[in-house]
Amino acid sequence: MINDFLSKWINLWVFLFCISVISYSAMPAIVLLLTMFYVWFAKHDNHLNFALNKEEKAFVYFILIWFFIQLFGVVYQPLGYEYENIRIQLSSFDNVSRWLLILPIFFLLRRYIVDWRLVAIGTSIGVLISVAIAHNEVYFLNLGRSKGASVHIIPFGELMVFADLMLLVLMFYAWSRKEKTLSYFLLFASIAAFYGSLLSATRGAWLVYPLMILIWFFYVFKNSLFNKKYLLSKPILLKLLFTIILLFSVSQTKHYEVLESRVNGTMSALHEGDYQSASSNRFQIFKDSINHIKKYPFGIGTRNFEKIDPNGYPYNAHNLLLNVWVENGIQGLISLLSLIGFSLRFFWTNLKHTNKIIHTYASGGLLLIVSYIVFSQSQVVFDHHQTLVFFIFYLYFFFAQIQALNKSN
Repeated sequence: MINDFLSKWINLWVFLFCISVISYSAMPAIVLLLTMFYVWFAKHDNHLNFALNKEEKAFVYFILIWFFIQLFGVVYQPLGYEYENIRIQLSSFDNVSRWLLILPIFFLLRRYIVDWRLVAIGTSIGVLISVAIAHNEVYFLNLGRSKGASVHIIPFGELMVFADLMLLVLMFYAWSRKEKTLSYFLLFASIAAFYGSLLSATRGAWLVYPLMILIWFFYVFKNSLFNKKYLLSKPILLKLLFTIILLFSVSQTKHYEVLESRVNGTMSALHEGDYQSASSNRFQIFKDSINHIKKYPFGIGTRNFEKIDPNGYPYNAHNLLLNVWVENGIQGLISLLSLIGFSLRFFWTNLKHTNKIIHTYASGGLLLIVSYIVFSQSQVVFDHHQTLVFFIFYLYFFFAQIQALNKSN
């Protein structure tokens, strides 16, 4: 009785978290954390087993190593790069702490299986709410670029791109189960997410699309899936059709001028060899970062990038790996790459699983990591609280649910 109630309770709050992680609310995460503490101390679950298998141990170890290297950067900075006061030090610890604070949710989700429909519907609702706000900002408030329910334009665009792809994968799974109504709803939400990315006019995030198309063709070729089922299935044709209709509709609006101006400006600058303008002044930041790494290869402190200039540098590195190397040193870079590499290998291994939901979650995990790799080329995605929490939650969720499903089998 209690276990059944806990399962439904956890499913409810994961559903709410999937809505809130896009619309920026922390309440569901707090409830899930408290639920894990209740499970831990009350121990009502008779089959409760906190022992980790080999893969889970490695995953947790990589997370903890990455966390403690960042924590070291909060506690210690080289001479001349110390934090000015305790407030700045605590602020630097804020984002770092999320890796550890959300970890109990991973332990919760590795034992309780969440209904995939709740994840799909919750994410869809979060997308629809955020895109409705974005549409109002662009067409009624006359803002050039929208941020939806996010606190910044760029995180909004990035989250919409990944949500588009994730919902598409979940739609394929729903379609394979002949759940047509849910499939069409997820298709609609996927198109809405793509529309949201257009409203944000975040160019760097769009680079995920051609890369994913190439990966998809590679997967089809590698597995000899050259047939109607995979290349000309109804979901794919519907997605293409509605994407074309959406692009044509947007091209008839004033917002298209914003999109055209940003894309043409970048292409023109690249053609003229003006990489500084083409990268929105990021090229010089990359060079400054590399020069500073040569001086301090072991880092200058977490969230301390602005001090690479004595007068104060108004940016982060606009590249995640460069930013990590500047702040947390080569040891931080190796730690992060190890965590990402291990996670990629885990999801890739489960991609061929005979259980279709495990295959779907493995696809979602790969999409998450590859999308963030692309985003990280022009942004420090972990500097924005929303994109950081989104990444951590879905990374933990996909990994934990694959483990839970494997155990249930």
